Amino acid sequence: MSHTNAKNEITLEIDSLSYGPYGVGRIDGKAVMVPKTAPGDLVAARIVESKARYAIGEVLRVIEPSPLRQMPPCPFVNECGGCPWQHIRYDAQLKAKQQNVENALRRIGRLDGFELRPIIPSPQEYRYRRRIRLQCDRAGKLGYFRPASHEVIEIDDCLIADGKLTGFIAPLRRWVHELVTAVEYLEIVTGEEPDQIVVIGKSGGEFIARDPAACDRLLDAGGISGLVLYGPNWHKTWGQATISVIAEQGVSMKVDADVFTQVNAEGNRKIFSQLLAASEFQSQDRVLELYCGAGNFTLSMAKRVSEVVAVEGSRLAIQNGKLNAQRNGLENVRWVCSAVPAALSRLKQRREKFTRLVLDPPRAGAKGLEAELASFGAEKILYLSCDPATLARDLGALGNHGYKLRMVQPIDLFPHSFHVETLALMTR
Repeated sequence: MSHTNAKNEITLEIDSLSYGPYGVGRIDGKAVMVPKTAPGDLVAARIVESKARYAIGEVLRVIEPSPLRQMPPCPFVNECGGCPWQHIRYDAQLKAKQQNVENALRRIGRLDGFELRPIIPSPQEYRYRRRIRLQCDRAGKLGYFRPASHEVIEIDDCLIADGKLTGFIAPLRRWVHELVTAVEYLEIVTGEEPDQIVVIGKSGGEFIARDPAACDRLLDAGGISGLVLYGPNWHKTWGQATISVIAEQGVSMKVDADVFTQVNAEGNRKIFSQLLAASEFQSQDRVLELYCGAGNFTLSMAKRVSEVVAVEGSRLAIQNGKLNAQRNGLENVRWVCSAVPAALSRLKQRREKFTRLVLDPPRAGAKGLEAELASFGAEKILYLSCDPATLARDLGALGNHGYKLRMVQPIDLFPHSFHVETLALMTR
């Protein structure tokens, strides 16, 4: 239901959530995407931008609120861009994420005949992030960006962050004002052992020679175990700048805090349990893992198979992986520090074969690699993705090389945002 009036005000019924911060309604058959709405809302809105296939609107007022609405508990939710779905009940968020995954696979990938399993909720709806990034502007404000802008909104707490992290926001704000070195953002990271808090700061300029004293004082104040500051052609560390990561029971890693790790620790273990069940690893399997990072899944897979060839472009992540393989007594991992396309080309030239392929690419996906992936003869491809659109595109392309999508398992690692992790299984 929708209509317009002479003041360019439209009455719009919201019927779904997009993969993005918008509720979606329709007027004359055209999708209108409106932030801060929920499925079932009847709103008065106005169009702020119109494109050929859709329009962007803004809410003027809620005429009839949806029963799926809830009162957001965060006091910063109307200014901060981090939790655009916090006003929607968590069960409705999960339903929308599952629907967005299915829509992408069917519309973009032209895929059908697969089993779509019910989405796995995050073990925690709040306080689930073990890493947060705080932006820092030129005035020394420390917080999150306002939606669709680079204006920093100062915060003193974050309800999706591990409670161990947020107590350091105030002292870090004071420390940033002490520094002469310009800082673009700070990350605060916690590990899975007690008293592991590491701060990572990125600068776009030079490190100022008189700043070490301020860095020493930050650590001397207690609570923060390690500090990393880096910029163009420089990298400095104070204290113990590693965190512990437990991939599964019996597999523990020490990882440099500035190496990528999944933000949701319990959710990460749920992903691996699903990967393990879908892969059905056998002791004779030879696994090619692409975008392996520091070995988040590598070490656990290596315990179960003959060999893992693990490819990653980050030299620091590969160094971490090698050290953790040694700590866990694993000698059947071949670590390859290379961009993935170049590594695939070399492996193909050597005519190497694998029984399983596991890939967890960045948001951009693995476009253009489908022929190389198919050339290794793997019985199963297990693809982890944080973006339904690029996942659908890549799975559709693999379908042209003899693979069939069998199973899709959405997993929520990011409550109150539109992001969703998805595990897909393809077989020959």
